[in-house]
Amino acid sequence: MGKQIKKKKPHNKYIALTSLSIQMGVTIYLGAYFGGVLDDFYNLKSNSFSKGFTFISVIISMYLFIKQAQNINNDG
Repeated sequence: MGKQIKKKKPHNKYIALTSLSIQMGVTIYLGAYFGGVLDDFYNLKSNSFSKGFTFISVIISMYLFIKQAQNINNDG
């Protein structure tokens, strides 16, 4: 009896893209939340931390989305 080669089950691209959108939402929410916490801690009325952290989290989430979308595209 020879060795059996296990075939990899193909990933469902729709599930992967859905999880990417959820990851983006969570990343942006956490950035805005922690920015708001810092604004409250330092009693800032301009919401500087909220705006900055939200902007940075959007950039990070877009970068992660692009990298993972490329991986999904290369696997399929």
